[in-house]
Amino acid sequence: MAIAFEELEGSPVVTITPQGTTAVRTFRVAWSDWQDFAHLLVGRYRAVSCSFVFVRPMEFPEMPNLVVSDLKVEPFDPQNPDGSDVTTITRGTNTYPDAGAKVTATYKTLFDADNQSRADLPGVPTGTYLTYTAELGAEYQTIPGRIWNWVGAAGNPQLPPDINPGLLIPTGTYRLKWHRVALPPWGTIRALRGKVNNGAFGGAAAGTVLFVGARVSRQFQFSDDDGFWQVEYLFSEKTVELSGGTKVGWNYQYKEKAVSGEHWVKVEDDDGNSPYQEAALSTLFQFPACV
Repeated sequence: MAIAFEELEGSPVVTITPQGTTAVRTFRVAWSDWQDFAHLLVGRYRAVSCSFVFVRPMEFPEMPNLVVSDLKVEPFDPQNPDGSDVTTITRGTNTYPDAGAKVTATYKTLFDADNQSRADLPGVPTGTYLTYTAELGAEYQTIPGRIWNWVGAAGNPQLPPDINPGLLIPTGTYRLKWHRVALPPWGTIRALRGKVNNGAFGGAAAGTVLFVGARVSRQFQFSDDDGFWQVEYLFSEKTVELSGGTKVGWNYQYKEKAVSGEHWVKVEDDDGNSPYQEAALSTLFQFPACV
């Protein structure tokens, strides 16, 4: 859709900092065009034959990694409103058909839109991108003194029962924010809560990443049929390394007497079920199938 516009005097303004680049451009458009112009600037998804087609946002000229993050719309000439459309407090607003609208677009750096610096992160549909934050932690597990011995002491005597050495197991909690999502996979989110990865995920070995839950919010919504979603996923990683170098996680427990030379042993119930079921966590980053 071609929309007539002009870029106003004094625009653009570009700010470059260690945290990224910000640019501000100011436009003038017809008052009746500002919503369509806003759609062009921020981009959108359209449902076509049970699939989502991404309409790219308007990028900053010659800087494709700089896209619109905020918009401000106001009258170009606020002193000359036309209030004929205002019938009640909830119906109609002032319009400005003569002077039009002033649209201020703020562009910000779209960091690593294709996950190029983290190829181990899950792939996401075109137009969406991920941001990653993490917190380090540890899990402390006490081990009965009866399985330990004083090394170097005469006869390597057993530790007394009131001494219980502990193991500090490195853990991590991290969040993947999935931005500009057309429609969250609600069913998948519900089905996969409390499950662990059945294959490599986020650089971690199978069975070491637990999906804890999600927080979902809207982005760029200014009418019922537009805007995106933002989905923030929370994961918890627990990794221990066996003597042969294999890394295992949530379904393994420390056993006092080693099995085949390993103290970390997989556990199951009488029916062969592990404490945590495995699933393909990468499916959390796919749009839901057409119903």
